[in-house]
Amino acid sequence: MAKDSEQRSYSVEEMMEKLQKGKRKAADSRNKEIVTRADGSQVTRVRKRKRRTEQSKRKTKPVRQRKYGLYGIVALILLVVVGGITIVTMVARFNSRGFREDIAASVGSTAGAVVGINGLSINPIKTRVRSVEMTWPLSGMPRSLLLADLETRLDISSFFRSRLQSPELYARTGAMRLGPATGRPSAPPAIGVDQLLSFGSYRCNQFDLEYGADSRDAAFRIRDSELVAMELPKAGGMQFRLSGGFLRFGNWSELKVKNGLGEWRDGGFHLVSLRTQSEQEGKAVFKGVQPIVGESTAEFDVELIEFPLEQLLGEKNLGRMLRGRIDSSSGALSVNAGEQMDPQLELTFAGKESSIEGFRFLGGLASILRKEHYSRPEGGTISGLLRRNRNQLTIENLRYEIRSHIVLTGTIIIKEGEMSGALRLGVPELLMMKTLNQTRYPSFSLPAQGYCWTDLQLSGSLDQPNDDFLRRLQASPIAPETPTKLEGQPKGQ
Repeated sequence: MAKDSEQRSYSVEEMMEKLQKGKRKAADSRNKEIVTRADGSQVTRVRKRKRRTEQSKRKTKPVRQRKYGLYGIVALILLVVVGGITIVTMVARFNSRGFREDIAASVGSTAGAVVGINGLSINPIKTRVRSVEMTWPLSGMPRSLLLADLETRLDISSFFRSRLQSPELYARTGAMRLGPATGRPSAPPAIGVDQLLSFGSYRCNQFDLEYGADSRDAAFRIRDSELVAMELPKAGGMQFRLSGGFLRFGNWSELKVKNGLGEWRDGGFHLVSLRTQSEQEGKAVFKGVQPIVGESTAEFDVELIEFPLEQLLGEKNLGRMLRGRIDSSSGALSVNAGEQMDPQLELTFAGKESSIEGFRFLGGLASILRKEHYSRPEGGTISGLLRRNRNQLTIENLRYEIRSHIVLTGTIIIKEGEMSGALRLGVPELLMMKTLNQTRYPSFSLPAQGYCWTDLQLSGSLDQPNDDFLRRLQASPIAPETPTKLEGQPKGQ
């Protein structure tokens, strides 16, 4: 067989094209069928293709759908325009002078006060008030309230109900003044359904509260505390929660406020609990016994836990001379409702690791005993009954003791900076006895309970305290012998 003289090469594209043509010819041959008619002629019949179920017989034109979509867009635009006009109209009304006056009248009628509202700005995003000022007549306990930089986010329903409503109203600063009520106490009016304001709670970031007569300094004050107030559900009053800040009674030292809970109901303020602490982490807890109401005296239970004695006595008062950590579980604090508004504190206390200093007799005792540590005894136990008011501080049944070293008992009185009182000083008999029957200084008694005793009368002032210890020594002859040292006493003591 002769070979083809013309060798022909094919590219890949040409080969693929020939294959595709072959497939199309095979498919056409399968779909075509030759049919012979009755007259003997032949025709080619093409088979019908099966229609897939997903394909529609005729593609419908979405004329009606487009028409409905256009109607919806027009309706939406109209709704937005009408809603915008409505909101703008309502916001304009809420920011009008008349509406502001209506709010002031409504709040004043509910609280029984004269109310002034400044800088009110209401919108759906945030509502602000520059300040709210309220003043009450002098016959009631509330005197004045000033809130500044208020803001809240109103519920959207507020703009349709004409009633400003939100979960919380916030104020950056606030100051309230309370005073003794001269009229008959009455419960605060309940919040009515027709009121123009409705808030779940009221919060002030920096709140100051004072309670006292109008012409005098406050009997007690709280400053820089965070306040949250809300309506009592059943009692028809208000509940107050405090955290942080500082508490001061009269001219006493300030205490740090940890937290507190109080209630305003039945025309008075009821203190449930107020927990405070000193700068040295000592704790003081106050609980109400008699509420602050009318012309009666308010009373509180006081509990002290490792509280610094110097802060209780006043660091510019007797606290410069007596120091230590004390406990007390039976204290009472009262605030009268008279013109003086004088807080009165009475409690029994006991403590340890305490020290005394600054008394003149301590220097004299250290000199005659030739022991320097007697000038400032440290590490002793202390106890007594403390009474304190605005002008006077008294410690009765005082007992300071360092075993086998010193005992001090008696009464100390500080009144308007002047000191008085009577003390009894005990020194170990080993240091004071000259013989078995004679003391080295006649101003000291013979031993009793292991100590030789002498009486002292305090005088002078807090700045220059004085006593008659040296005068008593000078009135009696002084033995030339040096005192006997205690057995086991280290040198220099």
